Amino acid sequence: MTHLYCILPTHARRLMPAGLTGLAGASVRALSISGFVAWVSDVDRALPLTVDGVKAHDAVVEAALDTGATPVPARYGQRFESDDACRDALVERAAPIETLLASVQELVEMTLIITPSTSRMVRELQPVVPEMFDPATAGAGRRYLETLRTRESASGAIQRLSDDLVQQLSAAVEPLVRRSLQHAPVTPIPLRTISHLIARESVAAYRRAIESVSTGSNRRVLVIGPRAPYSFCALGADSGGAHGMNLAD
Repeated sequence: MTHLYCILPTHARRLMPAGLTGLAGASVRALSISGFVAWVSDVDRALPLTVDGVKAHDAVVEAALDTGATPVPARYGQRFESDDACRDALVERAAPIETLLASVQELVEMTLIITPSTSRMVRELQPVVPEMFDPATAGAGRRYLETLRTRESASGAIQRLSDDLVQQLSAAVEPLVRRSLQHAPVTPIPLRTISHLIARESVAAYRRAIESVSTGSNRRVLVIGPRAPYSFCALGADSGGAHGMNLAD
């Protein structure tokens, strides 16, 4: 089968690094389509979804970004029966793909992850279940409810701190940001994740703007990037876009 990694402008075909490999060590090659080029490799039909596979996929996309062009990354798992089937799927949606590709050139994605900064804050948010208390013990129910109230109070305080910090960070980088996306939380710990699409040449200024904001003693901010614009590659009815272009929709 043919695995799709990303789409690049036509001129990037000659920029592929020699010996580039992808999933399961397969050689990456370029498929030319009118108006753009796709980076693909062969994969086994039974190849399972693994963390290593996702990392290998992303490594190819980042190699594409290193060419100086900005790729439209494909969502992991876009596989086709053959190169011809992959080419047909791309040709069918060539117009919106070309528009999307043109819209992200010279741009990159930066992501902010805002987290609690102390282990105490994290411990206060750990889930509490009734089984942690012996129901035969006097006052067990009351102590359980008090524990829940303490956790909810801590969660609310952390959330308010996060909201305020998000506003400050957003204001600091606003002059540099073309588009932004706040990601839905995926863990019980109140992480806030925000992605920004900015000019490649603005990365240093973006980092300085983030560093100028005081996070206080209870929060910390991780800056990830520059990366390929996974969060800004929705295509057609695919309104999410947080994981790359999806031809299946």
